[in-house]
Amino acid sequence: MRALVALRKLNAMDDLRTKLIDTTDQRKAGAAMTFFEARMNDGATLAALVEIALEGEDAGDAPWAAANIIAEYPATLLKRHEAELRLIAAEQWDYLNRPAKAALAKIDAN
Repeated sequence: MRALVALRKLNAMDDLRTKLIDTTDQRKAGAAMTFFEARMNDGATLAALVEIALEGEDAGDAPWAAANIIAEYPATLLKRHEAELRLIAAEQWDYLNRPAKAALAKIDAN
C-alpha cells in the first residue's frame, strides 16, 4: 500500500512539473496558469510547489516556475512555508530568490 501511495505522489509531482514547464511555453501558458489559479487556496499544491522550488537551479525550469507560482499564493498559506521560503530566497539564482523574497514580503506585510 505504501508503494502505491508513493507511486501516486510521484505521478502527481510529474504532472505538476509538466504544468510548471507549460507556464514557460507561450502556447500552453494560459491553460497552465488557469490550473494554478484554481489552486491558490490549496495548501497541498503549495507544499508540492515548495518541494519542487527547493530542488534549486540545477533541476531545470520547474523550480523557478514553481517559485513564480508560489509568490502568487496568499500570505496565510505562505506563512506555513516561511522557513523553506527563506532557503529559496538565499539561492544565488535570481529566478528563484526574487519570487521567494516577494512571498516573504507578503508574509511580513500580514
